Amino acid sequence: MTTPTTTPPGTWMLLLWGDPDACVDLEAAYDAHGAFAAACAAQGHEIVGGEELASPSQARLLHVRADGPEVTDGPYAETTEQLGGFYLVRTSDPDGLLRLAAPLVMDDGGTLELRPVAVHADAPAGDPERVAASVA
Repeated sequence: MTTPTTTPPGTWMLLLWGDPDACVDLEAAYDAHGAFAAACAAQGHEIVGGEELASPSQARLLHVRADGPEVTDGPYAETTEQLGGFYLVRTSDPDGLLRLAAPLVMDDGGTLELRPVAVHADAPAGDPERVAASVA
């Protein structure tokens, strides 16, 4: 048996990928998310944000081409698996967080993607105008 590894507390984006048409019991899905939130709180994972996303058919895409930007309707790709929602979580146990999240995609055969939020030592802090200027 392997010992779970922990990392210094950090912020992680948990992305929920799946077939948007696979959910047959919406109430059970919402119950699973409620159980996930309760388990996170009980085990020291702090959910700091998250949302369910609307259907991929409602997406708007911006493609930048040599002749300028082009806006089209979504989805980005004609695939079965689409991004359906996300959580932003502070944790020092990303592996434990993934284990807790597994039931969120069990019924639709989806995928969980857990990615750390990038931290840059020279990033501007606390000044939204400076941050906006750096990405403009």
